Amino acid sequence: MPAPQNLGELNELLSQINMPQLTGEQFRALRENRPRNQLLTAASNMTSDSGARNYVAKAMREIGIKITAANDADGASGGQTAVPQAQTSPAQPVQQVPAPARASAPVSAAPDNWSDEPPLQARSDSDSAAVRFNYNMHIYGGKAALCFEPADTRGGDYTVSLDSATATQPRSYDWSSKLRIQMTRNELPVVAGVLLGLIPKCEYKNHGPNNDKGFSLEDQGRKIFIRTWAKDHPVRAVPVEPEDAYRIATLILRQMGLNAPWMSASDIIQTIRMVVARRVAP
Repeated sequence: MPAPQNLGELNELLSQINMPQLTGEQFRALRENRPRNQLLTAASNMTSDSGARNYVAKAMREIGIKITAANDADGASGGQTAVPQAQTSPAQPVQQVPAPARASAPVSAAPDNWSDEPPLQARSDSDSAAVRFNYNMHIYGGKAALCFEPADTRGGDYTVSLDSATATQPRSYDWSSKLRIQMTRNELPVVAGVLLGLIPKCEYKNHGPNNDKGFSLEDQGRKIFIRTWAKDHPVRAVPVEPEDAYRIATLILRQMGLNAPWMSASDIIQTIRMVVARRVAP
Protein backbone atom coordinates (compact mmCIF):
# COMPACT_ATOMS: atom_id res chain seq x y z
CA MET A 1 0.00 0.00 0.00
CA PRO A 2 1.40 3.47 -0.83
CA ALA A 3 2.75 5.41 2.12
CA PRO A 4 0.46 8.21 3.39
CA GLN A 5 1.65 11.64 2.28
CA ASN A 6 -0.32 13.84 4.65
CA LEU A 7 -2.48 13.87 7.77
CA GLY A 8 -5.67 13.07 5.89
CA GLU A 9 -4.21 9.94 4.29
CA LEU A 10 -2.74 8.78 7.59
CA ASN A 11 -6.07 9.24 9.38
CA GLU A 12 -7.78 7.26 6.62
CA LEU A 13 -5.44 4.32 7.29
CA LEU A 14 -5.92 4.68 11.05
CA SER A 15 -9.70 4.59 10.60
CA GLN A 16 -9.41 1.30 8.72
CA ILE A 17 -7.97 -0.38 11.82
CA ASN A 18 -10.18 1.55 14.25
CA MET A 19 -7.29 3.55 15.71
CA PRO A 20 -7.69 7.10 17.06
CA GLN A 21 -7.55 9.90 14.52
CA LEU A 22 -4.78 12.49 14.86
CA THR A 23 -5.06 16.25 15.11
CA GLY A 24 -2.58 18.44 13.26
CA GLU A 25 -0.65 19.06 16.49
CA GLN A 26 -0.48 15.33 17.26
CA PHE A 27 0.66 14.61 13.71
CA ARG A 28 3.52 17.07 14.02
CA ALA A 29 4.50 15.61 17.42
CA LEU A 30 4.51 12.12 15.91
CA ARG A 31 6.85 13.21 13.12
CA GLU A 32 9.22 14.84 15.60
CA ASN A 33 9.29 11.79 17.87
CA ARG A 34 10.21 9.08 15.36
CA PRO A 35 12.37 8.91 12.19
CA ARG A 36 10.33 9.92 9.15
CA ASN A 37 11.12 6.93 6.93
CA GLN A 38 10.37 4.41 9.66
CA LEU A 39 6.98 6.00 10.32
CA LEU A 40 6.14 6.14 6.61
CA THR A 41 7.01 2.48 6.09
CA ALA A 42 5.16 1.37 9.21
CA ALA A 43 2.08 3.43 8.36
CA SER A 44 1.89 1.98 4.86
CA ASN A 45 1.95 -1.58 6.25
CA MET A 46 -0.07 -1.27 9.46
CA THR A 47 -3.38 -2.45 7.97
CA SER A 48 -1.88 -5.86 7.13
CA ASP A 49 1.19 -6.21 9.38
CA SER A 50 0.65 -6.49 13.14
CA GLY A 51 4.28 -5.57 13.82
CA ALA A 52 3.97 -2.33 11.85
CA ARG A 53 0.62 -1.64 13.56
CA ASN A 54 2.21 -2.12 17.00
CA TYR A 55 5.06 0.22 16.03
CA VAL A 56 2.63 2.99 15.08
CA ALA A 57 0.56 2.37 18.23
CA LYS A 58 3.69 2.63 20.39
CA ALA A 59 4.72 5.86 18.66
CA MET A 60 1.24 7.29 19.29
CA ARG A 61 1.35 6.30 22.96
CA GLU A 62 4.71 8.05 23.34
CA ILE A 63 3.13 11.40 22.43
CA GLY A 64 0.23 10.92 24.86
CA ILE A 65 -2.45 9.30 22.68
CA LYS A 66 -4.42 6.62 24.48
CA ILE A 67 -4.58 3.33 22.59
CA THR A 68 -7.20 1.13 24.23
CA ALA A 69 -7.54 -2.62 24.39
CA ALA A 70 -10.43 -2.28 21.97
CA ASN A 71 -8.12 -0.60 19.47
CA ASP A 72 -5.57 -3.40 19.83
CA ALA A 73 -8.24 -6.04 19.31
CA ASP A 74 -9.52 -4.30 16.21
CA GLY A 75 -6.00 -4.00 14.82
CA ALA A 76 -5.34 -7.68 15.43
CA SER A 77 -8.30 -8.55 13.26
CA GLY A 78 -6.30 -7.53 10.20
CA GLY A 79 -7.64 -4.04 9.73
CA GLN A 80 -11.33 -4.95 9.77
CA THR A 81 -13.73 -3.09 12.03
CA ALA A 82 -14.55 -5.36 14.95
CA VAL A 83 -18.09 -6.05 16.12
CA PRO A 84 -18.65 -4.11 19.37
CA GLN A 85 -18.50 -6.38 22.40
CA ALA A 86 -20.79 -6.26 25.41
CA GLN A 87 -19.60 -3.86 28.08
CA THR A 88 -18.71 -5.80 31.22
CA SER A 89 -17.82 -2.67 33.15
CA PRO A 90 -19.98 0.32 32.13
CA ALA A 91 -18.17 2.48 34.68
CA GLN A 92 -14.99 2.33 32.57
CA PRO A 93 -15.85 3.74 29.18
CA VAL A 94 -13.36 3.44 26.35
CA GLN A 95 -11.39 6.66 25.97
CA GLN A 96 -10.85 7.93 22.46
CA VAL A 97 -8.82 10.91 21.32
CA PRO A 98 -11.25 13.23 19.54
CA ALA A 99 -11.03 13.40 15.77
CA PRO A 100 -9.75 16.69 14.32
CA ALA A 101 -12.42 19.36 14.30
CA ARG A 102 -13.64 20.04 10.79
CA ALA A 103 -16.66 22.30 10.94
CA SER A 104 -15.48 24.80 13.55
CA ALA A 105 -11.76 24.91 12.78
CA PRO A 106 -10.53 27.08 9.93
CA VAL A 107 -9.32 25.22 6.89
CA SER A 108 -5.57 25.42 6.52
CA ALA A 109 -4.15 26.67 3.25
CA ALA A 110 -2.20 23.43 2.91
CA PRO A 111 -2.54 20.02 4.65
CA ASP A 112 0.03 18.76 7.13
CA ASN A 113 2.40 16.79 4.93
CA TRP A 114 5.20 14.39 5.74
CA SER A 115 7.37 16.43 3.40
CA ASP A 116 7.07 19.52 5.61
CA GLU A 117 10.10 18.34 7.56
CA PRO A 118 13.66 18.48 6.14
CA PRO A 119 15.12 15.22 4.75
CA LEU A 120 17.86 15.18 7.39
CA GLN A 121 15.86 15.74 10.55
CA ALA A 122 17.48 15.31 13.94
CA ARG A 123 17.20 11.88 15.48
CA SER A 124 15.06 11.44 18.56
CA ASP A 125 16.47 10.34 21.91
CA SER A 126 15.04 6.88 21.39
CA ASP A 127 17.07 6.63 18.21
CA SER A 128 20.31 8.20 19.44
CA ALA A 129 21.87 4.88 20.43
CA ALA A 130 21.63 3.75 16.83
CA VAL A 131 23.34 6.92 15.62
CA ARG A 132 26.18 6.51 18.12
CA PHE A 133 26.80 2.94 16.95
CA ASN A 134 30.46 2.99 15.88
CA TYR A 135 31.54 -0.22 14.25
CA ASN A 136 33.72 -1.17 11.33
CA MET A 137 35.07 -4.46 10.16
CA HIS A 138 38.05 -5.02 7.92
CA ILE A 139 38.70 -7.98 5.65
CA TYR A 140 42.18 -8.34 4.26
CA GLY A 141 43.17 -10.10 1.06
CA GLY A 142 46.47 -10.49 -0.74
CA LYS A 143 45.85 -7.64 -3.21
CA ALA A 144 43.12 -5.57 -1.57
CA ALA A 145 41.18 -5.00 1.65
CA LEU A 146 37.58 -4.15 2.46
CA CYS A 147 35.94 -2.20 5.27
CA PHE A 148 32.22 -2.29 6.14
CA GLU A 149 30.66 0.47 8.26
CA PRO A 150 27.13 1.51 9.28
CA ALA A 151 25.93 4.65 7.50
CA ASP A 152 22.89 6.89 6.92
CA THR A 153 21.58 7.96 3.54
CA ARG A 154 20.59 11.54 2.80
CA GLY A 155 16.98 10.42 2.97
CA GLY A 156 17.44 9.16 6.54
CA ASP A 157 17.64 5.42 5.82
CA TYR A 158 20.11 3.19 7.63
CA THR A 159 22.54 1.42 5.33
CA VAL A 160 26.13 0.17 5.02
CA SER A 161 29.18 1.71 3.37
CA LEU A 162 31.79 -0.45 1.67
CA ASP A 163 35.36 0.84 1.39
CA SER A 164 38.11 -0.89 -0.57
CA ALA A 165 41.85 -0.24 -0.68
CA THR A 166 44.68 -1.64 -2.77
CA ALA A 167 47.62 -3.45 -1.18
CA THR A 168 50.94 -1.59 -1.48
CA GLN A 169 52.97 -4.39 0.08
CA PRO A 170 52.20 -7.47 2.18
CA ARG A 171 49.79 -6.53 5.00
CA SER A 172 49.86 -2.86 4.03
CA TYR A 173 47.01 -1.05 2.24
CA ASP A 174 46.55 2.42 0.78
CA TRP A 175 43.43 3.64 2.61
CA SER A 176 44.21 7.24 1.65
CA SER A 177 42.96 6.47 -1.86
CA LYS A 178 40.16 4.16 -0.82
CA LEU A 179 37.08 3.64 -2.94
CA ARG A 180 33.81 4.17 -1.01
CA ILE A 181 30.43 2.84 -2.10
CA GLN A 182 27.28 3.34 -0.04
CA MET A 183 24.72 0.60 -0.50
CA THR A 184 21.17 1.72 -1.15
CA ARG A 185 18.28 0.58 1.00
CA ASN A 186 16.99 -1.58 -1.86
CA GLU A 187 20.36 -3.29 -2.27
CA LEU A 188 20.61 -4.38 1.37
CA PRO A 189 18.17 -7.34 1.22
CA VAL A 190 19.82 -8.73 -1.92
CA VAL A 191 23.32 -8.38 -0.48
CA ALA A 192 22.10 -10.04 2.72
CA GLY A 193 20.57 -12.81 0.60
CA VAL A 194 23.96 -13.59 -0.96
CA LEU A 195 25.71 -13.59 2.41
CA LEU A 196 23.03 -15.89 3.85
CA GLY A 197 23.37 -18.34 0.97
CA LEU A 198 19.89 -17.61 -0.39
CA ILE A 199 21.00 -15.83 -3.59
CA PRO A 200 24.03 -16.96 -5.67
CA LYS A 201 25.31 -13.53 -6.65
CA CYS A 202 24.48 -9.87 -7.18
CA GLU A 203 26.03 -6.93 -8.98
CA TYR A 204 25.28 -3.22 -8.72
CA LYS A 205 26.61 -0.51 -10.99
CA ASN A 206 26.01 3.24 -11.40
CA HIS A 207 27.05 4.25 -7.90
CA GLY A 208 28.66 7.60 -7.23
CA PRO A 209 27.99 11.09 -8.62
CA ASN A 210 29.27 10.04 -12.05
CA ASN A 211 27.56 6.62 -12.02
CA ASP A 212 30.95 4.96 -12.51
CA LYS A 213 31.28 2.91 -9.30
CA GLY A 214 30.04 -0.59 -8.61
CA PHE A 215 30.36 -3.72 -6.51
CA SER A 216 29.44 -7.38 -6.68
CA LEU A 217 29.16 -10.41 -4.42
CA GLU A 218 29.34 -14.01 -5.60
CA ASP A 219 28.82 -17.14 -3.53
CA GLN A 220 31.63 -19.53 -4.51
CA GLY A 221 30.80 -22.20 -1.98
CA ARG A 222 33.47 -22.02 0.67
CA LYS A 223 33.91 -18.26 0.26
CA ILE A 224 32.05 -15.14 -0.84
CA PHE A 225 33.99 -13.20 -3.49
CA ILE A 226 33.49 -9.42 -3.23
CA ARG A 227 34.63 -7.00 -5.93
CA THR A 228 34.57 -3.22 -6.21
CA TRP A 229 35.42 -1.02 -9.17
CA ALA A 230 35.30 2.52 -10.50
CA LYS A 231 36.46 4.45 -13.53
CA ASP A 232 40.24 4.92 -13.47
CA HIS A 233 40.51 2.55 -10.51
CA PRO A 234 41.67 -1.07 -10.59
CA VAL A 235 39.19 -3.80 -9.71
CA ARG A 236 39.63 -4.73 -6.08
CA ALA A 237 38.66 -8.30 -5.23
CA VAL A 238 38.72 -9.98 -1.83
CA PRO A 239 37.64 -13.54 -0.90
CA VAL A 240 35.57 -13.54 2.29
CA GLU A 241 35.63 -16.47 4.72
CA PRO A 242 32.35 -17.72 6.27
CA GLU A 243 33.19 -16.20 9.65
CA ASP A 244 33.65 -12.76 8.11
CA ALA A 245 30.56 -13.21 5.93
CA TYR A 246 28.61 -13.82 9.13
CA ARG A 247 29.86 -10.56 10.65
CA ILE A 248 28.96 -8.58 7.52
CA ALA A 249 25.52 -10.21 7.48
CA THR A 250 24.85 -9.26 11.11
CA LEU A 251 25.74 -5.63 10.36
CA ILE A 252 23.44 -5.51 7.33
CA LEU A 253 20.60 -7.21 9.21
CA ARG A 254 21.01 -4.68 12.02
CA GLN A 255 20.71 -1.76 9.62
CA MET A 256 17.67 -3.35 7.95
CA GLY A 257 16.14 -3.83 11.39
CA LEU A 258 16.57 -0.12 12.11
CA ASN A 259 14.67 0.66 8.91
CA ALA A 260 11.86 -1.70 9.98
CA PRO A 261 12.04 -1.80 13.81
CA TRP A 262 8.83 -3.81 14.15
CA MET A 263 10.56 -6.81 12.51
CA SER A 264 12.93 -9.23 14.24
CA ALA A 265 16.09 -10.53 12.54
CA SER A 266 14.35 -13.85 11.88
CA ASP A 267 11.39 -11.98 10.32
CA ILE A 268 13.77 -10.11 8.03
CA ILE A 269 15.61 -13.29 6.99
CA GLN A 270 12.33 -15.08 6.30
CA THR A 271 11.08 -12.13 4.25
CA ILE A 272 14.31 -12.11 2.23
CA ARG A 273 13.86 -15.83 1.64
CA MET A 274 10.22 -15.65 0.60
CA VAL A 275 10.05 -12.28 -1.18
CA VAL A 276 13.51 -11.47 -2.52
CA ALA A 277 15.46 -14.70 -3.04
CA ARG A 278 12.64 -16.33 -4.98
CA ARG A 279 12.49 -13.49 -7.49
CA VAL A 280 16.08 -12.32 -7.97
CA ALA A 281 17.55 -13.82 -11.11
CA PRO A 282 20.85 -15.69 -10.56
